Amino acid sequence: MKTLAKLSIAFLAGAVSFASAMDENGWASIYESIAAFEDRPGAGAPFNRPDYVKPIIDNLGNVLNSNWYVSANVPQSLAFEFGIPIALIPINNEDRVFTENGNEVPTIFGESHDMTQPYDGKTIYGNETLNGLGVFTYPYLQLGVSMFHARVVVRGMWLPAISELRGFSLLGFGLQYSFGRWFQYMLPPAAQGLDVSLVFGYNSSSVGYRPEDYSGQLDLDISTTTFDVVIGYKPFSFFEVMMTLGYQSATMDAYGHLEQNQNPNMFINPNISVEGNSGFKFGIAIALQLGKTYHPVVGFDYSGKSSFTTNAIYLRQQFGEDKTPDEIAKDKGYVRGAKKEDSAAEEKNAATKAESADAQQELDQETEQPAEPTEDIE
Repeated sequence: MKTLAKLSIAFLAGAVSFASAMDENGWASIYESIAAFEDRPGAGAPFNRPDYVKPIIDNLGNVLNSNWYVSANVPQSLAFEFGIPIALIPINNEDRVFTENGNEVPTIFGESHDMTQPYDGKTIYGNETLNGLGVFTYPYLQLGVSMFHARVVVRGMWLPAISELRGFSLLGFGLQYSFGRWFQYMLPPAAQGLDVSLVFGYNSSSVGYRPEDYSGQLDLDISTTTFDVVIGYKPFSFFEVMMTLGYQSATMDAYGHLEQNQNPNMFINPNISVEGNSGFKFGIAIALQLGKTYHPVVGFDYSGKSSFTTNAIYLRQQFGEDKTPDEIAKDKGYVRGAKKEDSAAEEKNAATKAESADAQQELDQETEQPAEPTEDIE
């Protein structure tokens, strides 16, 4: 019995080694790439390697935490918007390697093994498909409505099961509120194009994957959150430059079950959670208002790595006109540039003049009254 058990263990160990070995071109096998998503107690490589797959959520988190705003200003009157925002993130060398046990080794985006050199039998190399990516992107549809200086944004995308992709969905929700009307009327004319707003954005996405010759499915749940302060300046009605300071987070949770059709003993139970680029972010952007509707935006974000953002296909329509800062100042009785002492003196003088005018009017009325007739003396 002991001999049989040893033979069984040796057979399974050989099967694992064969199934997880790199392919004939030096790329990681499917088994190696997916096993990185499982934290299997007591198992070494290719299992439990969150840093190997971390570039996925690093890039995906930055993509989803971008493009939440198209202006620092949110109008008082009703406005609708629609578009297809796109963020492009270059896949650079930092995405292709990481440090493991003091050595620099490939990530899932990394390079293949040089087949002219000996193989150490330990290193897990990059995935051929992901290594071929030069940029990372994630298009989706976005809708927005705003009124009373508050804006609500909804974004989403859905794809059915196609080949190895077993499903894809994205749903996001954002809020924005601008504060310009509270201070613009007190600024000099050249600075009245300044506005400030707060932005919140949340995304939830799910991806299903089942490689050929496998049953089951690898599922990835992605969630991202961003809080931003957007400072915008509009020197002209059709042009705005914006700067963003904020904080973002991103998480990828793996679950599911996969096994090889030809060998059910070769199975994987994905179960790790990986944090993406979480931390402070900075961004700049330029928005144009061309005509009544076309509102393209291009920008640059940085949070751990660079992102190039664009709302090249974006429509925004406002119904009605907001009051200008001068009109708001007039409604509030605010005299721009006047000192408090001067304003108080002007009010006192005005009150004195009003009292003098009232007194003069009463005196004039008394003077104009006819004299009482005198009685005749007989």
